[in-house]
Amino acid sequence: MHSDKLPTGQSPEEMDESSTSADVPADTDAASDTVLKSPYGETTAIARTSILAAARSAPTAGTPDAAAAPGAQTAELDPVPGSAASAPDESSSDGDRPIAEVAGAEAVGTTVSTADTPAEPQDASLADYPDPAAETESAPAPAASVASSPATASPDVAASAQRPRRRGRWALSAVAAVAVLLGVGGYAYAEHYADVAVPGTTVAGTDVSGMSREEIVDVIEAREQAATVTVTGDAEATATLTELGTTVDAEATADAAMRRGAGVVDRFKALLNRADIGVVTTTDDTVLEAYADGLVPDDQSKAQNASITLNAEATAFEVTASSEGLSIDTTDLANAAAEAATSLTSTSVDVSYENTLPAVSDDDAQAVADTANEWIAQDVVLATADGTESYTADAATKASWISVTENLDAAPTLSIDSDKVAQWVDAQATEANVTPVIGQRNVNSAGEVVATSVEAVAGQTVNNAEAITKAIAESLSSGEAYSGSFEMTTSEEQWEEREIADGAENLVYQAAEGEKWVDINLSSKTVTAYEGATVVRGPVYVVDGAPATPTVTGTFHVYLKYETQTMRGQNADGTDYETENVPWISYFYQGYALHGAPWRSSWGFSGSHGCLNMPVGEAKWFYDWSEIGTTVVSHY
Repeated sequence: MHSDKLPTGQSPEEMDESSTSADVPADTDAASDTVLKSPYGETTAIARTSILAAARSAPTAGTPDAAAAPGAQTAELDPVPGSAASAPDESSSDGDRPIAEVAGAEAVGTTVSTADTPAEPQDASLADYPDPAAETESAPAPAASVASSPATASPDVAASAQRPRRRGRWALSAVAAVAVLLGVGGYAYAEHYADVAVPGTTVAGTDVSGMSREEIVDVIEAREQAATVTVTGDAEATATLTELGTTVDAEATADAAMRRGAGVVDRFKALLNRADIGVVTTTDDTVLEAYADGLVPDDQSKAQNASITLNAEATAFEVTASSEGLSIDTTDLANAAAEAATSLTSTSVDVSYENTLPAVSDDDAQAVADTANEWIAQDVVLATADGTESYTADAATKASWISVTENLDAAPTLSIDSDKVAQWVDAQATEANVTPVIGQRNVNSAGEVVATSVEAVAGQTVNNAEAITKAIAESLSSGEAYSGSFEMTTSEEQWEEREIADGAENLVYQAAEGEKWVDINLSSKTVTAYEGATVVRGPVYVVDGAPATPTVTGTFHVYLKYETQTMRGQNADGTDYETENVPWISYFYQGYALHGAPWRSSWGFSGSHGCLNMPVGEAKWFYDWSEIGTTVVSHY
């Protein structure tokens, strides 16, 4: 095998088989100063020879030293990157061994001597020549050296041999750096477009890339408001999309635009293609029809479909008659509105008046009204779970449940508004519900119930209102009556028990053990202080309210106290009174109080303005003993 780069001149293949190296002079075109180009720069030409030629010229035991051979010839070698030198014969001299070229090594002007012996034909067998590999096995090959050139021992040559390896490491580092940059850049890209529209996103031809959802909504709404339809022909006008019953859903459209970059993978896919997001729109034919009617002059007879409406009492439906006249076909208007809405640009349409018959006749509308009135005639009755109460929907209520939808080219359609039915059912359910009441009862020290002050009431709640609503709607839609009842969820009764003092069960107030309370007995004209069932003061005779200004009765609590006060009020005849320096006042209800009455000397009768007049000393004792919140029971 030989180098694939040969110096100018005759190649080994072009040599005559009979020619020898002695007959053919070395290629003189490749001068010693020839400059060769390599991947690593320009170098001075290096003598080159093929491996086979080097093997043939290698000295053997029967071959004289090539260095001493007269007329030794040289052949210039080009740098051969990555080629390895054959191991020379151990007996050959350093100067006769072929040079091992290392890719990227700096050029050295070294020549290799060849023996001045006849060259063998190119296709000759190598059997007569020593096998370098065999020689290598028999003896370790010494390091290749070039005796004829000191440059071979230079550190620059060794350094140049390491350059490819360094370049390889630099290349790997560069690839790694690029990978890191791509990873960081990719993450930054995906993060940036997490909340904005990805590249290549347009809405009705407007680029919204990089916009947030709110910004896209603003753009769409601004273009929607600017989009109009210019009407020409028999009628001339400029209509907005809203006037034509067309609505652009900017929110839904923006959502569709944002979905292109919903996922991380989606954001990278968006780099490969563009997408124009369709504008989401809705239409209302009734609004469009009304606008088209408005284009017909008021002094012209307009075509009018028959319709149905509630009567003045709102208890039945009646027909509004149809009429023949001029009209404008709404088809072209609808198409123009759709075009303007989907492109978010203005457009125009040519319209013309047509003398048309109504699409809905009086008979068509009457048939619908009859059906609606038949629904209203059906009874709707609800009953409580125990059957003690019932609720019936009147005609006006049932009529309010019926929804009428007008159509441009067909009779009106009817339906039951379930939401309105539910409102009525819920109102009856609220009335049927039973609010729970927590019972209160007194027990003695043995735990026996001695009195019940408040009876417990179990709560009841309607649990089938939704099912009733659905059943009513289905029955009326079928022209059938409905009768049903509520089903209730009943809670358990709850009680609060209060332990009272032994013996208190026979008193007007069943106090707990040690509880302070005041007994005002209007029959005996006395006031008594108790702690539990034990009397601690009294009974004390007092003056209660006169027949015209009686003392209040009931259970109350002390809420305000004064050591002394000027009391004012009205007499039974309406005149005012004022009493100064009234002592030891304990109010228990509005202006009613226990207080001292130093102006009195006798007790046990009715004659006050409603307060309990007491001896001053007794009034002070009750003032000092009672507390804010002390129970006061006034009774006959």
